[in-house]
Amino acid sequence: MNDFTELLKNQVFNEDANGFEPRAMEKLSINGSASQKIKTGAVVQTNGDILFRLYAPEAADVRIDFSGTHIRTQKGQIITMEKKEDGFWEYTLPYSSRDVGPRDFIFLIDGAAVLSPYLPVYQRSHRLNNYIEIPDPDFTLHHINNVPHGSVVYRTYWSEVYQEWKRCLIYLPAEYNHEPAKKYPLVFLNNGGSENETTWFSASKIHYILDNLIAEKKAVPMIVAMTNTMAFREEDKEQELLWGWRDMIINDTIPFLENEYRLYTDKWNRAICGNSFGGVAAGLMGWSHPELFGNIGFFAAPVRYENIWKKYEENTHMHWMVENGDKVGEQYKVLFFSRGEAEYLTNKNLQMDDDWLSRNGILRQDCTHMRLYAEDFTHDHSTFRRGFADFCKLLFKDEERHLGQHDPRSHKTAT
Repeated sequence: MNDFTELLKNQVFNEDANGFEPRAMEKLSINGSASQKIKTGAVVQTNGDILFRLYAPEAADVRIDFSGTHIRTQKGQIITMEKKEDGFWEYTLPYSSRDVGPRDFIFLIDGAAVLSPYLPVYQRSHRLNNYIEIPDPDFTLHHINNVPHGSVVYRTYWSEVYQEWKRCLIYLPAEYNHEPAKKYPLVFLNNGGSENETTWFSASKIHYILDNLIAEKKAVPMIVAMTNTMAFREEDKEQELLWGWRDMIINDTIPFLENEYRLYTDKWNRAICGNSFGGVAAGLMGWSHPELFGNIGFFAAPVRYENIWKKYEENTHMHWMVENGDKVGEQYKVLFFSRGEAEYLTNKNLQMDDDWLSRNGILRQDCTHMRLYAEDFTHDHSTFRRGFADFCKLLFKDEERHLGQHDPRSHKTAT
């Protein structure tokens, strides 16, 4: 039997974007009794099981819309809760190594989607969802450890491309304020298609991942910027085209960051990466502009813009790769691809991508790195955060990387 007693003592299992202390229990007066504090919502047990408990005495039907992709119930992702005599609804979901990391869900009370105020939330599926962190004993880099901790700051800046204010979350390494003469490389971390710029921070805890990697000297200190990849201009919304986001990054975001922070400005000190649709965006930007980005990371993400251009030859930003496959290593220091094996075995698009990468000589290049995570892992943040960590371990290791400064503001992009 699993025993996660020690693992669950780490403060990361209490911390969330809205609070650092354990959340207060719900106060309930049941059948006229004095108020009592009761744990409701969802609680991870020491064996890894999740106890869902909700007080809704007048409800006729309560279910859980759970994101886990391998739920052991007859109804797949919709779990039916059992009503108890005291008005509580309960369900215990057994632990599975297939369903670890941050898992989002929402309660369905008589058909209405309801958030529990006693649980953390993050953005996914184009909405706020409750989530719970399920122990992942083989990956603990996101835990809060006794190491120097960096900071995550919210910055607002003006976008000439959109003619409106935009927001960016920025991770600064712990040493940043103590090394006033030092410059740092920059990583753009893109969110998935139904998420926003807060998800990597609130759900995947990338700030703790970087704190631990840097403290262990497995990654160099770096600055990470998170913008909302899903910020479409009106003319781009219907087809989810990324032209506005692309132009904003080049013309607005990079100049803002370089003006505000001590950054190296050459391509070898700049990377772009993302999960799912955010990886598509990384490829669209990184392969279109090798003069700006020397490192690209795809976390469970297609290499082509498959929603719009299904045929590889329609993806014009990839034409250079086809014509110069054997020279890819001259333009990129790191090309990184990671997937969960459970998804890869059933996802024909990812398999087609690998065939395309192989036929064009890209997989043979020293700059190319592939990671396939266990048979259990699929399209979720337990897979994404592994990819992010492994990508960061590879970045900016070349001692010559500070040579060849480059100003991206000299490369304006036409819409």
